[in-house]
Amino acid sequence: MLVRLFINERVCIGFLVFLAACAVPLGQLVPAPEELQPADFYVESSEMHSIQLYAGVEEALPIYQMRNGPPLTLEFDLMNWDARPLSAYFYHADRTWRRDLLPSEYLDSYSRGDLFDYEVSRGTLNQYVHYEYDFPNESIDFRVSGNFIVRITEQGRENEVLFERPFLVTENITRAELSLDLHFAGRSNLTAMQPLLRFIPPQQIGPAEFNVTVCFVQDRHLLTPRCIERPSLTEQPTLLYYLEPEESFVAQTGRYLVDLRDFRPGGSIERIDRSTTPYSAVLEPDYARFPDLEASLRLRGQAVISDTDPSLDTSAEYVDVTFEYVPPNETPLPGDVYVTGAFNGWRMDSGSSMQWVPSTGRYTSTKLLKQGAYEYEYTSTEEQTRAILALRLARTDQWYTGLVYYYDGSLNTDRLLTWTQVLSR
Repeated sequence: MLVRLFINERVCIGFLVFLAACAVPLGQLVPAPEELQPADFYVESSEMHSIQLYAGVEEALPIYQMRNGPPLTLEFDLMNWDARPLSAYFYHADRTWRRDLLPSEYLDSYSRGDLFDYEVSRGTLNQYVHYEYDFPNESIDFRVSGNFIVRITEQGRENEVLFERPFLVTENITRAELSLDLHFAGRSNLTAMQPLLRFIPPQQIGPAEFNVTVCFVQDRHLLTPRCIERPSLTEQPTLLYYLEPEESFVAQTGRYLVDLRDFRPGGSIERIDRSTTPYSAVLEPDYARFPDLEASLRLRGQAVISDTDPSLDTSAEYVDVTFEYVPPNETPLPGDVYVTGAFNGWRMDSGSSMQWVPSTGRYTSTKLLKQGAYEYEYTSTEEQTRAILALRLARTDQWYTGLVYYYDGSLNTDRLLTWTQVLSR
C-alpha cells in the first residue's frame, strides 16, 4: 500500500527541535489519480465522526471573509465519553495546497486555539462527545488571506493528529463576476460548463495580468481547482479569465442522497432495525443502469445534521448504514469500488472500500453515520471502473466557485483577493 507523505520543509528546517511535527500521517491513503486526491491530509482517527466545517449554514463552503464575514464553525463527534480539551493548529498554503509560511507570518494572535466547548450526548445508544469551535476568535485571527488547513489534535500536542480539513480566507477587496457557457465536450458529447470570470484589479496590487491566477472549483472540490494564469485583455480595464473548452468541467455524475433525519423506511431507506445497538438501516440498492431523474436536494457536498435544531448535535443517534451498488449486468468491475461522501470528507481510504458479494451481484459497505442528510457517490482508483461508474445520467445543476489569487512577492505566497459563486441550471 502506497502512503504519500507531505513534509513542510520550511517548518522542519527552521524548527529542527520539533521534528516530530513532520511525522508520517496516521492511517493509510489509497493511491488515487492526482485529480481525485491531490493534497496529503491526515486521515482522521477512527474515534472521529460527523466532521463539519462551514460558514454560517451547514451546507455552505468553508470560506471566511477577513474582518467582516461570520466566523467558520467546526463541529465533530468523539465516539466515546472521554470528554477532554483538544487543540486546533492552523497552516497556510499556496493555491496548490503546498503548506508554506511560518505561523508568525499568517496568524495575528496565538499559534493555536484550544477547544473547551464540548458536550456529552444525551439519551443515545452510542455514547459520544460533541465539539463545536468557531474561528476566528479571541485566540486565533488571520493576517494573511489564502488557502488554509485546520488540524485538530490532542491538547497542546501538534503531532498527535485527530484530523485535518481545508478552508479559505478571502480579502474581498475587489468584486468579480462569474458566468458559465454550456457546450459539449469531446467525442463523448457530454455537456460541459466553461466558467468565465471578469474583474477589475484594484490599484494596490499593480499589474494584475502578471501576478494574478484565477481558479475555478466545481461543487465541493476545493482541493482540485482548475486554474488559468493569463487573462484575455480584450475587455480592459476588465480582465477576463476562462478555461479552454477542453479543460472545462464535465457535468458530474448525479450524486445519491441519504436522509436519516426521519428515521423510517421510505425514500432511499429500504428497511430499518431498531432492535440493534446501534440502530441499523439498509438503503435501496443504487443501480448503475438507472438514471438520476429526481431533482434531489443539493447540499454542495456538505453534511446537514442539526439544521435549525441545535439539540440534535447531542441527541441524534448513530446508525449502521449499509450501502449497496449494483453494477451493469450485475458483474464485478475491473477495479475496486469505494463509497465516499460528506460523511468522510469525500476521500478514498481503507475505510471506504466496498466488498463484492457474488450471491447478490452487488457491492456492499456499512458505515456508522449520525442521523442527518448526506450526499454520496461511488468511485474508484482505476480509470476504466470510474468510467463505468460515471454512466449514470449527470446533473447540470451544480455550484461553481471562482477564486482570484494574487501572488505577493513580499510574502512569497498566494493571497486570495476575492471569490464568487454561481449555480448552473
